[in-house]
Parts: sequence; C-alpha cells; structure tokens
Amino acid sequence: MSQFIVGIGASAGGLEALFALLPHIKPNGNIVYVIAQHMAHDGHSDLMHKLLSRYANIKVELAHSSQRLKSDHIYLIPAGSDGVVRDGCIHLQPPVDGHVSTPSVNVLFQSLAESFQTYAIGVVLSGTGSDGVIGCRAIKKSLGMTFAQDPNAAIFNGMPSSAIEAGVVDQILSPQNLAEAIALKIPGAPSASQVKFSKSDMQPNDEDELLPILELVLKETGVNFVGYKTETLRRRLDTRMTAIRIDGLPAYYNYLKTHLDEIFHIQQLFLVSFSSFYRDAESFKVLAQYLLEVVRKKDERENVNIWVAGCASGEEVYTFAMILTEIKLNIGREFSIKVKGTDLNPIALKQARSGTYSSKSFKEMAPELKKRYFKQEGEHYVVNDAIQSLCQFEQASVFGCDQAGTIDLVSCRNLLIYLKSPLQVQLIAEFHQALLPSGLLFLGQSESLSPLSHAKFKQVDLTHRLYMRR
Repeated sequence: MSQFIVGIGASAGGLEALFALLPHIKPNGNIVYVIAQHMAHDGHSDLMHKLLSRYANIKVELAHSSQRLKSDHIYLIPAGSDGVVRDGCIHLQPPVDGHVSTPSVNVLFQSLAESFQTYAIGVVLSGTGSDGVIGCRAIKKSLGMTFAQDPNAAIFNGMPSSAIEAGVVDQILSPQNLAEAIALKIPGAPSASQVKFSKSDMQPNDEDELLPILELVLKETGVNFVGYKTETLRRRLDTRMTAIRIDGLPAYYNYLKTHLDEIFHIQQLFLVSFSSFYRDAESFKVLAQYLLEVVRKKDERENVNIWVAGCASGEEVYTFAMILTEIKLNIGREFSIKVKGTDLNPIALKQARSGTYSSKSFKEMAPELKKRYFKQEGEHYVVNDAIQSLCQFEQASVFGCDQAGTIDLVSCRNLLIYLKSPLQVQLIAEFHQALLPSGLLFLGQSESLSPLSHAKFKQVDLTHRLYMRR
C-alpha cells in the first residue's frame, strides 16, 4: 500500500487548532504527518513538541535533518528552519530570503507535491497572511488533496480564507472533523471516528489546577470564566504558556501572581472575538422576514429592540440596524430602531464603537449595501452616521440582564458552545426573561437548545437556529 503524507500548516491561533485536531488522528500504518507551525527564529520548539505530544495519539517528534519518515508519526519542523521532503526523508534548510514566516507552509507543501504527487495532502489551519496558497496550488496540480479549517472556527482566518478564496481547497471543515475526512479519502485507512479520547483521562488535574487561575482572573478583572468549558480554556492557556515558555498550570499560576498584567492578557485570550457582516447570509435573509412581521405588529411610537449578546467587534449589531433600515425603506413607514450590543472584550468594543472595518468583514454582504451604508477611508470602511446612531455598545456580561420583557429579538451566536450545560440553561432562562411575548432567539449554526430550554422556546426554523419565546 502506498504511503500518504499530510502536511499541516498553521500560524497565529494554530496551536489551538492543532490541540483540537490531534486527538482525532488514529494510527493506521499508512499516513505520515508533518507540521509547519510559524514560530520565531529563537522559538520554543521543545516546549511546543511537548504540548503537542500531550494531545496526540501517535508519536510526535521534533524533526531533524535527513530524518527518514515513518507512518503513524507526526514530525514538527523546528523554529528557524524550513522543512522539505525528498526521497522519504525530511530535510531542514535555512529560510529563503523574502519568506516572512517560518517554517514556511508553502515550502513544505511544494516539496510534498513534488515528492508524493497524488499521495500528498495539505491542511491549512488558523493563521494570518496567505502562507499555504502556493503550496496548496502545487498539491492540487499534482492531483493531491487539500483541506482548510473553517474560517468561522479559526481564531485568525487569514490563511484558511486565502486558500479558500484562491480556489485551491477541496474541503472546509472544523479541526475536529479534519482527521475523519482525511481518513475517509484514503483507501483502507481506519475511520478516525473510532478514536477514543478523553481529556480527563490525559489531564486528570485540569479542573483543580485551572480553578485557582480562573479565580485570580475573576478577582483582578471581574470576569468569571468558571462556567466555561475546561477543554476550551485549557487549549488557549496551552497556547499562551507555549509563547512565554512555561510548562504546566501550577507554574503558570505562580507566574500570574507576580505578573498581574498577564492576567489581562489571558482575559483577552479567553474572549477571542470574531464576526463579520451578514455572517451566515441565508440565516439573515430568513430572519429579515420575521423582523418584518415584528415591525408590522408595532405602532409608530414603539421601538424595535434587538440585543446582540456577545457582540464581539460589532458587525452583527450594525447588520441588524441595516436590516431594519432596509425594512423601513421598503414598507415606507417610520418606526424607532434600537440595537444594543454587549460584550466583555474592551478591545473588540473599541472597534465596534469606531465602526471601522477591513474588507475581510464584508465577505457575505451585498456590494450595494456596503456602498449605501459605509464610506471608505483608505483601506478601511466606516459605518455611516445614520446607522451608528441606531446602535449602542456596552461592556457587560450576558448574565444579569436588566431588560426584562423589553426585547424583540436576542441574538447570541457561538457563545453557548463555550459554556458548560448549567450555564447554558441559565443563560437561555435569562434570554426568556428579557424577551417580549413571542420574542425571537437567534443562535449559532452549531448550537441548539437543551430539552429543559425547549420548555421556554418553540422552534421556528431549525436550519437557521431561530426560536420563539413561549
């Protein structure tokens, strides 16, 4: 049986994606994995190797030059070198002049295409920039396969988005589903879904070791992450510990006690914000029809009130303001609009209040709306004053809402997936309290209500995750 080789390219946010991917890779005797994760030249290869080994079910090795590649092994290209594969071996070489980031994903992928041709597979994970596009194109030209992390699931979507937009990606998936998809493409390879993995088995003290850190964050910032999923927080802390070369949660806790500014850094790490205008455009198209009915039931003296809970950098808040403004124009009737966004991330809220965005925020927005509601300033676009006047932003938790029975629609997308079940139930109950009778609840595409929460909401449109208050 011919051997396949999977090249994995990542940059900023890549460690978290790798931590999600590696547990799902199953030994099969037929695949070699090589990782090109951007690192500083004086990087932390040994620590990264140790962290990746914790998550993987197969052996992880820090690659050395002229090393022969073995199936069911993962090879990490060290900092300060590019990696190429020739004659069944990996060779390390100095970075080529002009390559901004190393190890270069393009260099690795191009060598895989040349050496393995139809047996080459390229995977592009989270990262800024466009490294990997040229390499994916080479793999496609040699009739190999290419995959990219879903940009909506990436902390930084530059690299996967660039590859997707270049038309050189065969399949777009979350990191958790990539291993399964690759296994299914390879004849005779066992299904990755057979992997049995439990975080609690590998890290039995995570809850105990993590709690003091979360309590320290709460004390210094007022933000409570205790109800967040341990696995998610742990992955993000692992990323940070790798960056500052600290091994283990107890050591990191001691570091935090003497470096209080670090607490605010990890607060931002936990509150990673990502959004775009009209994200999941089909869902907003359906939602606009329901908002039209909300408007028709109001008299001219009543507000249409929308609350975007966990609004990140504000794109969704402005999206709702534009949708309601379009409704006003189409029906030729005046009514008041108020769209409120709340979030805990002060950096994201600062951008939201400025209303200034790059072109990447407009991928799903109709060009005529962009022209109507934005003015261009250099390479950025600014929301016009009329739309900004309809929106307000507040740094606040989604819990403890004081808007009982006043809201027509609550949008809370892709927050529930980070919360443990008890907090999910509590949050849905608070949304129920905030909404008017027959008010609408809009969730993320990968979210759903628990049986307990279904007692408070009835399903309106499952495809687009729209519910109505009972």
